[in-house]
Amino acid sequence: MYKRGDSWYSDFWYKGERYVESHGPVSKTVAKEKDRKFRTDAASGAYKKKQQDPHFDKTLDDHLKHVKSVNTKSTWQRYRQSAVFLKEHYGSKRISAIEGNEILLRKFIKKRKDQIKERQLEQGRSKSELSFTSINRDLALLRSMINVLIKAGKARINPVSLVTMFEENEKERILTAYEETRIIAEIEKADIRYQHLKDIMTIALNTGMRENEILGMKKSWIDLKEGIIKVPRQAQKRKKRDKRVPVNSAIRPIIKRLLKADPEAEYLILNPKTGTRFTKIYNGWTGIIKKAGLDGKPGVDKLRFHDLRHTAATNLARAGKDMKFIAQYLGHTDVKTSARYIHYSDEDLKKGAEVLVEVPTDFTTPKLRSL
Repeated sequence: MYKRGDSWYSDFWYKGERYVESHGPVSKTVAKEKDRKFRTDAASGAYKKKQQDPHFDKTLDDHLKHVKSVNTKSTWQRYRQSAVFLKEHYGSKRISAIEGNEILLRKFIKKRKDQIKERQLEQGRSKSELSFTSINRDLALLRSMINVLIKAGKARINPVSLVTMFEENEKERILTAYEETRIIAEIEKADIRYQHLKDIMTIALNTGMRENEILGMKKSWIDLKEGIIKVPRQAQKRKKRDKRVPVNSAIRPIIKRLLKADPEAEYLILNPKTGTRFTKIYNGWTGIIKKAGLDGKPGVDKLRFHDLRHTAATNLARAGKDMKFIAQYLGHTDVKTSARYIHYSDEDLKKGAEVLVEVPTDFTTPKLRSL
């Protein structure tokens, strides 16, 4: 330990590494206490050098670049929104000040709850209908970033592990045959801006494909002779393996028509205005659902496009298909994931609810490694 100018310094080597720290313009007695603590922290591993203790905002930016490269565009966009809130709260603090800091994290959660509550009440929700599950997305981003740092030896405790996530009370909606008829009727009455939704909706109900998979479907994926749509893993949410989706008699004529519509086009479904693929259909879908009277409150009873995937899974179960088949059909590697997609009551099973999706009797898929 030595003094330079008005400040005291600790300077020593431990296990082949040099440790230097300024204690500032303090008395020699205080400097000795700080020196002892510094040496103890270095020996126990509690002390991290600056290069091992990065700033939060810079680290989060780097992590978002990684998320963009391995996740879907929608996931990255959602996390980018969460990053705004996290940066606002944590700023340029060092990771050492954040890891394991439950109090600081709970302050963030409280701030976000207050923001969300105010917005949802303004939108007309009652207090019993308030949902804070969007905070889970913020916490998921923070958790994944800290986990990466832990693996790199730059953090030890993930603060998200110290709190409980909000219960995901998003109400899954299963489309009935009557509701399907209402939506189709509204699409047929609407102008050309909405006509593509009929094909997209029918494909979703009969394949269980995700919205981004349908909108990004390339003609090269389709093999009508074999009756299969081969979705490459790069186009999927999890990016684990290619997926084989059956083409049944309900969507075969639709696909044939779309293939002939513009033979030179790369994608199957094109925007008639631009001649290019659709990147999203949120506005059109929301407009049609509203016209059909199915636009409930978000998180309560609103019919989302993703609910068509749940409907397809549920109808496969109603048709008597086992969970392994449904998992293969949807492209899941774990049957537990598929089980969460299925929603029906005992009354449905007793009455034998009408099935909206036709299941090819001769359809088989490759065995999944995890099954």
